[in-house]
Amino acid sequence: MNVKIANVTATNSFNSLSRKLALLALLTMGTSLSFSSSAAPLTMDQQQTVNAHFNKLAQVQNTTETQMTEQLKQDFNQQLTLQEHKLMQSICPKYGMTFDVSTNACLRS
Repeated sequence: MNVKIANVTATNSFNSLSRKLALLALLTMGTSLSFSSSAAPLTMDQQQTVNAHFNKLAQVQNTTETQMTEQLKQDFNQQLTLQEHKLMQSICPKYGMTFDVSTNACLRS
């Protein structure tokens, strides 16, 4: 039984060491590849294409932000109107009035 435990411990140690060596080899290869690779400078046509894509991205982002802002404003206004109506519907009866949604006012009954 002691022998099996020793073999299991030796096997676990070997597996742990193997994993560490594999990780070290992977990191070494990745580092050497990243140092050896470098991008060539862009040609004028390539730079113009990149600039055109960045301009398109900026336009899409501006359009999307505007649409999102408008949607948020609409949602906020709807929620605000709903809460105002709830508040007025609870306040008007305290004074013997009813709330009129079309005029947003308390009316005498």
